[in-house]
Amino acid sequence: MINEFQQIINAYRQTDFGQRRAALATVVGLRGSGYRRPGARMYITDDGQWIGAISGGCLEGDALRKAREVMSSGQARLVVYDTSDPEGENFGIGLGCNGILDVLLEPIDPTDPGNRVETLARIIRERQIVTLDTPLPDGSVFSETLKPDIQLLVFGAGYDAAPLVQLAKQVGWRVVITDDCVAHLMPRRFAAADEMVAIPRDEVAQKLAIDEFSAAVLISHNYKYDRAVLEKLLQTDIPYIGLLGPKKRGDALLGEVSGLKPGDTDRIFGPVGLDLGAETPQEIALSVVAEIQAFFRKASGRPLKFKNAPIHQTGESVMTTSSL
Repeated sequence: MINEFQQIINAYRQTDFGQRRAALATVVGLRGSGYRRPGARMYITDDGQWIGAISGGCLEGDALRKAREVMSSGQARLVVYDTSDPEGENFGIGLGCNGILDVLLEPIDPTDPGNRVETLARIIRERQIVTLDTPLPDGSVFSETLKPDIQLLVFGAGYDAAPLVQLAKQVGWRVVITDDCVAHLMPRRFAAADEMVAIPRDEVAQKLAIDEFSAAVLISHNYKYDRAVLEKLLQTDIPYIGLLGPKKRGDALLGEVSGLKPGDTDRIFGPVGLDLGAETPQEIALSVVAEIQAFFRKASGRPLKFKNAPIHQTGESVMTTSSL
């Protein structure tokens, strides 16, 4: 979801507020099922443009009309959408989601450094878990826990690292590509990366910002480089380390690194990736990104048809009834 927030922030930065007005729509409550969960947002300008979504595309038109009213009045508004009618009498559409959606519409004041979009931008910059409380017009509060998106650290700038970088960026992660050979770091090949840095293999732990939302993938095909990097990464608290290549190679690496502690093998994934039958660099990238996503979301990676529970996790975004 942070990726969507970044798109909203980018649109906000590009808005000419001398000519335009804007509002932010936020899903603040859901009873039953819905396409988007509480916390989903949509940035709207008065010329009919929007970024993000509060539904599968069915409610956005009505939200746009109501957002224009909010822009004109300067007052936030809470709108309730009942999507439980499968025949689609509400808003002339048939959603069939069997849920009731509460959507907060807020005008955006670009002169207010504490407006909702600026607040989201600050949270993304700080890369910390934050509980954000949003006051609602009826006196209640929408409280949500926001976590930073995954940061992917790619070690080794070979040709097959390029699709991994590109796919990870398409998913919305922050991506850093690094190698200790400057010649391997081709800007044209890794244009999608947030950072492209040449770092000596013995200094990766000191020169890279590694946090609890970081994942490393060693994809250099250089055994000595991978061994040196792995040894340094194991000295950090990084929760996920993926090793490209056969299991035999990974076992050999683990057998040679010093300082291996009990439990370290739990954060090492080698061979890296889910079993998708991947062969090409693009397919391998898909396999790796899927495994990392499942790891950080604490998901099984199994087909959803075998899941005997709701698809989405609940509990991180709730609307409370306590007054501010």
